[in-house]
Amino acid sequence: MSNLPGPEVAAGFRPPLQGIRVLDLSRLLPGGYCALLLADLGADVVKVEAPAVGDYGRWMGTFVGPYAAGWQALNRNKRSIALDLKQPVQRAALRRLLAGADVLLESFRPGVLARLGLPPAELLEAFPRLIIASMSGYGQEGPRAGEAGHDVNYLALSGALAASGPPEGPPQMPGLQAADFGGATTAAVAILAALLARQRTGRGTWLDLALFDAAAGYTILTRAEAAAIGSPPPSGAGSLSGGLACYNVYATADGGAVALGALEPGFFTAFCQAVGRPDLSAQQSDLRQQPRLRAELATLFATRTRDDWAVWSAEQGVDLCLTPVLDVVEAAGEPQIRARGRFFDADGLAHQWTPVARSTVRYEPPPALGQHTAEVLREAGLSEAEIRTVLES
Repeated sequence: MSNLPGPEVAAGFRPPLQGIRVLDLSRLLPGGYCALLLADLGADVVKVEAPAVGDYGRWMGTFVGPYAAGWQALNRNKRSIALDLKQPVQRAALRRLLAGADVLLESFRPGVLARLGLPPAELLEAFPRLIIASMSGYGQEGPRAGEAGHDVNYLALSGALAASGPPEGPPQMPGLQAADFGGATTAAVAILAALLARQRTGRGTWLDLALFDAAAGYTILTRAEAAAIGSPPPSGAGSLSGGLACYNVYATADGGAVALGALEPGFFTAFCQAVGRPDLSAQQSDLRQQPRLRAELATLFATRTRDDWAVWSAEQGVDLCLTPVLDVVEAAGEPQIRARGRFFDADGLAHQWTPVARSTVRYEPPPALGQHTAEVLREAGLSEAEIRTVLES
C-alpha cells in the first residue's frame, strides 16, 4: 500500500460507502469507471476476473510496467480475484461471496449471466438484499439488445454524433468516450439510489443500465432545439455546438486555440468592449449575422498567440469567459486543477481522483490479476481446504 494520501478530509471522516462490498464482473472502460467512482466513495470493490486473461483492458493501450496505463488508471483502490465462472466449483465460490456482497456489477451482453448459471431473478431470490447492476451497450431488451457495440456506435445511433464537428464533411470523432463515461456515471448514480432504497425496503433490485440510454439522454437540448425549429440543426450549427459565434473555439496566431464561452449578453458585451469592438455585441443574438460575426472574431483571435490571449483576459479584471485550449499534459499544470488536487503521480503512473473523491483517504495501486483471491475467499468464510480446492479446480 502506498502512503500517498487522498484529498484532504476532516479528521474522523467516514467514507459514505465504507462497509459496502461490490463484486465487479465488468470489463473495459464503462464498468471500470463505474466501479472506480464507487471505490472513491469508500466501497470495497473486488474485481472478479477470468484466470490468465482477466479484464481485457489490462492488455489494451500503452503499457507502463506489466499492464496498460489506462487500465491501471481505472483500477486503483480495487482488489482482484481470479475465478473461472464456467467451472462449477469456482462458480460456487462466487455464490459464497455474493452472500456477503451488496452490489454485483456486470457488463456481459444480455443473457450471458444466465448462461453462466447466475440468472439475475434466481440470484435475487437467493440473495434478496443484493443489487445487480447490469451494464450493457443497448440494454436488456429491444432489437439491438444482443448486438456488440462501442462508444462511437451508441453516439451515432442516439443522434449525439451527428451534432459533432464542422458543418462541412462528416461528423468528427469526439475527444473522449462520452457514452462510456456518461453511462458509467449514470450507473453509479443508479446503484447509489438502489442502496438508498434498500435501506427503506430491505430488498435489492436488478438494474438495467444501457450505455446507449446515456448517450441518448445527453441529446436532450439538441432534441428540444430540433423540435423548436422543425428539423435537426446541421453538424456544428447547434446553439451550443458551433452555431453561435459567442460560444465557439478560435485559432490563434501560434496555431493554438482559445474557447470563447460568452453566452450571456453581459459577458459578450464585456468582451467586445474590452477588445475594442463594442460594435460586435449587437450581432450576438441575430442568427443571420452569425457567419459574419464568426469571421470577425476569427480574424481578431488570429492576431495574438493563445498564451497572449490568456494573459490579456486575466488582465481585464472582468469576467469574459475566455480560456486557452489546453491539452491534457498542459492541463495538469493549470492552477485551478492544482488547487483542486485532482491529479497525482504514483507507482510511475499518472492518476487522478474522480469528481466524487473528496471522501478518499487512501491510495491502493491497481491489483495484479488474481492478487487477492485467497484473501477474499478467506473473508467469505471458506476454509483453507476449500480455498485450495477452488484454486486447483
